[in-house]
Amino acid sequence: MWFFIHNTNAPDAASRKPAHAHRDYLRAAQDRMVTAGPYFGADGETRIGSVFIVDFPDLDAARRWIEAEPYTRHGIYARHAIHRYDHLWPKQPNGDDS
Repeated sequence: MWFFIHNTNAPDAASRKPAHAHRDYLRAAQDRMVTAGPYFGADGETRIGSVFIVDFPDLDAARRWIEAEPYTRHGIYARHAIHRYDHLWPKQPNGDDS
């Protein structure tokens, strides 16, 4: 089952990120990752959070995973929301809809 996890950074997140721990955690779960990446403010450069689409058997497993994530544990993410996700449009990264 896929879950969309929307994370919002804390105001001082940019100055406190333990990037290596975060990347290592994601790399260890790469078999569960559908996609992941930051999103940005209106200036196109200020990171204001990140999004994960992950595959877990249930909501509790997804919740446990994001709670153990280094950015969550270190307060880099001020909050997050988890929603079940269903990919209905088959658009490919290259823009091909087939």
